[in-house]
Amino acid sequence: MSNRYIQTLIAGFISIVFMTLLRLFFLFRYPESFSNLSFTDLFYTFIMGFRLDLVTFLTFSSIFIILLTLPLKILYSKNIRKFIAILWAIVIFMILLISMADILYFEFSRRHLSSEIFHLGNDTDIILGMAFGSYILFSLGAIIFFGILLYIFSKIFNLSIKPNHNHVTPWIYSLLIIAFIAIGIRGNITGSKSLGIADAFAVNNVASGNLALNGFFCIYRSSEKTQNHILMNSKEAIDITKKLLYSKNTKFNSSKYPLMRSYTPQKSKKYNIVIVLLESFGAEHLDGFTHYPELGVTPYFKELSQKSLKFTNFYSNGYRSIFGITSIFTGVSLPSGFDYLGTGLELSNLSYLGHLAQQNGYDTLAMQGSNRRSYRVDAVSHLAGFQEYYGAEDIPEVEEVEEGRHPNTGTFDHNLLQFYHKKINTLKEPFISFAFTATTHSDYHLPSKKYEKFPHDLKNYNGTLNTLYYADSAIKRFMKKCEKEPWFKNTIFIFTSDHGSGDAANPISKKLRGNFKSLPAIEHFRIPLLMYAPYIFKPKEINTLGSQVDIFPTIINYLGWKGDFTTLGNSLFDKGVEDRFVLFNGGLINGIIRPNSFMVYGYNKILGTNSNHPKKLLQELEAVDTAQAYLIQKNKWFKP
Repeated sequence: MSNRYIQTLIAGFISIVFMTLLRLFFLFRYPESFSNLSFTDLFYTFIMGFRLDLVTFLTFSSIFIILLTLPLKILYSKNIRKFIAILWAIVIFMILLISMADILYFEFSRRHLSSEIFHLGNDTDIILGMAFGSYILFSLGAIIFFGILLYIFSKIFNLSIKPNHNHVTPWIYSLLIIAFIAIGIRGNITGSKSLGIADAFAVNNVASGNLALNGFFCIYRSSEKTQNHILMNSKEAIDITKKLLYSKNTKFNSSKYPLMRSYTPQKSKKYNIVIVLLESFGAEHLDGFTHYPELGVTPYFKELSQKSLKFTNFYSNGYRSIFGITSIFTGVSLPSGFDYLGTGLELSNLSYLGHLAQQNGYDTLAMQGSNRRSYRVDAVSHLAGFQEYYGAEDIPEVEEVEEGRHPNTGTFDHNLLQFYHKKINTLKEPFISFAFTATTHSDYHLPSKKYEKFPHDLKNYNGTLNTLYYADSAIKRFMKKCEKEPWFKNTIFIFTSDHGSGDAANPISKKLRGNFKSLPAIEHFRIPLLMYAPYIFKPKEINTLGSQVDIFPTIINYLGWKGDFTTLGNSLFDKGVEDRFVLFNGGLINGIIRPNSFMVYGYNKILGTNSNHPKKLLQELEAVDTAQAYLIQKNKWFKP
């Protein structure tokens, strides 16, 4: 232990061991997510995981390793070495802490953190509420672990080292160490590029990549924004995309803005539109929508669906709330790594739902159950053309709340929806309104014990189910009020979700529903879509493929609005559409869904498909991704 190389090696070994233990914790915390990996798959996955951990460790430890092993006289000082070691311990702790937080994040998203962490300042209140609420034990454990790590490192490097009187050999060792670090940071000896996120899939399976990756690696690699979205010639990509979007009822209006279209104006009654975007209403958990046995948590929503146009083959385009809002407000299916609305996407010219509504004589209103600035939805709503906007701070409490049950952030869904009803009554017809709920977001706070259908927990699957049960009640109370209003007969209610919610194949779910087989990864993107208007539509179950980007053109088409728009979707009522597709982005993956096939892609390999023609499907995926990214980057998406 008086040898500086041994000291450094032991500190490095301890760091890598802790990173490996986190991966084991990941595996045993979510066994259902990795159950389709064989023993051989797991072996190769852990080897890849070790390589990625080594890349992460060496990238951020190289300066400390070099300083602690250089044969310079000043670096023999015990105090200097101890100071360097403490700085190193802080860096290692941050790597482990973020990787641990990423594992907990996986419970809600079924994906790793990436560049969106740089925008989490918008949700500091939510994060702090969870850290010192349902995750207080993890927070306390992190503080204790930090103290232990500091103690270990300071003890190792507090020991005096023996000077080496051979002046040549230590410098040779230093050169060898630097060479090892350089190779280690690249992660491979052959090949022109270092290991990246896309290389993590040791076997062609999404689960393999998820297990191999550590959260810190995902964050710093995605922050480089090196993802290449120009996967083919842009002209060819645009031509293929136009063919996929083609309808005999629309026309492409500009060579400068190649995807900009308009519907032939038609005389149509100016119906009102009421949109309710439901937080984390994944179809796999909802009565009337799940392919698994039902749980009885959304009985009213099921009843409402039987009186509505019920779309059973509908998907989110992304995995976060702001991505869903972006898709509905603009028709953009956000490419991986791109800034979203409120953080830079708006620098490109986009068509906006609220602006087009106003141009066609509609009053506009938007609100959310989270705090006013969450996701900057206040600014985003104004940008998208919604004249009025409200957040949780503006919403009075009408829900009966038992003592100690108030949420840390935002407001309960019943408060939001009753305020929504009240504000709709102030609008001049025709109007379009938008509300985004919050209660079904973790932490899973409930106003009363009467909504605890299952043993309640603020963070686990039971908490998810109970808040769905509560939200279902809030929707019912909202609709009973709306049905009494004079504008009700002239109104189309659109209920959908921002994204899916976790994995219905987790152990609690399987215990409640009985054993069953997991569905393909695209099931996590499937969400409900209801269009309820009993005086306008006859109830019908519709299997037409669609996603959030189709909502904007559907409204334009059905209401006969005049004006140009650019979206990556088509009207769900347009019978002139010959082809339908859904593009989705899961951070480390993207994918395409067609009426009878799908593909999940890891940007350099196919991770899952049921297509008999995977090359054609991959070409379509690459074309649409290329066309969208290219036109947004070149500001050719929509006219100024």
